Amino acid sequence: MSTYVNSPRDYLFSRLVDSPDKDYFKEGNLFHDFAEFYVNHPDLIDAETIEDLVDVMLDETASFVRRVDRPTRRTKYQVGLETIVELLDDRTPEGDDLLTPDSGWGRNFFADHFNRSVESPFTERWFENQDLGLKGKIDLVHGPDHLLDYKSGSRKRASRVVKNSALDPPSDTPNFQALLYLAHRRSERPNERLQFTFFHFLETLDDVVAGEADLDDTLTTITYHPTPFEEHARSRTMFEALRDDGAKNCQKTLSKIEYTDYRVAFETAPLPATRDSDELIDSEFGQVMETNLRGCVGEYKYVSSGCKQLLRQLARVRSHNYFEEDLDAFEEFVTERIDELNQRREGEERFPVHGLGGEPNYRRVDNRDLLLDHD
Repeated sequence: MSTYVNSPRDYLFSRLVDSPDKDYFKEGNLFHDFAEFYVNHPDLIDAETIEDLVDVMLDETASFVRRVDRPTRRTKYQVGLETIVELLDDRTPEGDDLLTPDSGWGRNFFADHFNRSVESPFTERWFENQDLGLKGKIDLVHGPDHLLDYKSGSRKRASRVVKNSALDPPSDTPNFQALLYLAHRRSERPNERLQFTFFHFLETLDDVVAGEADLDDTLTTITYHPTPFEEHARSRTMFEALRDDGAKNCQKTLSKIEYTDYRVAFETAPLPATRDSDELIDSEFGQVMETNLRGCVGEYKYVSSGCKQLLRQLARVRSHNYFEEDLDAFEEFVTERIDELNQRREGEERFPVHGLGGEPNYRRVDNRDLLLDHD
């Protein structure tokens, strides 16, 4: 979907033109296969085995790794495997009554190597959601309310993940993976708080070499709250979080008022649909919140500062998480794109070069030489 949103014509050619396997796909698949195998057979893997498997991976990738680069790749492979083991040992997958062990995906390199099967209900879960028009493969069902995806690339913050999944207008680096998987999971577990984690298992490569690695630095988690953001923002839970864990002046200000005082702003002015803290501060809602806090606490500088800190934290929560309206909008967006795609397939209109956001991001175009724009 990200390719289609960036450039429908590039999407068309990606479906028509065979492209050679890229080296990093093979490496990435090996790491994915190891993670799946380890969930199924942790008893077969120890430090000595990992060193042996690094040799196996080097042999498998020898056709595109220069001999001079093998020591660097050896370190990369070893750190990647060890980090995967560390995560799965530290955070063991939990059961889920919706899963059965018969819907895995394809063959597994390490299962073939060890002559073992991989049948865990937690790993490599293929799904096709006909009602929503979604399909995909879940790397790891970490728990009933938590999905995890393995990534070999650089880590992105939660705010960047949410920003890249914007719909109107789309980002110039669109990525809807977290939205897509959470929407599917919501259809199975409605009205539940859900999480999707990107596990960047090579993110701490340099830190491991320096002896300073922290597993948390490999993880980016997006939480879906099954309520509208305004309901979440005006809740007692949010008020208490701001009062107890907010910035200094925010805590000081809210410690002097009651929850009912906090709610007044939400009942007086509409909460704008923005993730930008400056827009929120300058909005009617922001002005009403400050006026209300000054009236309750007094005309002190820390109240004005505390109000801005409060509003920035609300914007931060909005920009790091998904809420009910986000998944609702995504499902509608998918339906519109499917209808549009079908019309183009039937010849009612051409596949344009430009996507929803205008000119495509050519750094993300795979078939640039084929994109002749005469529209």
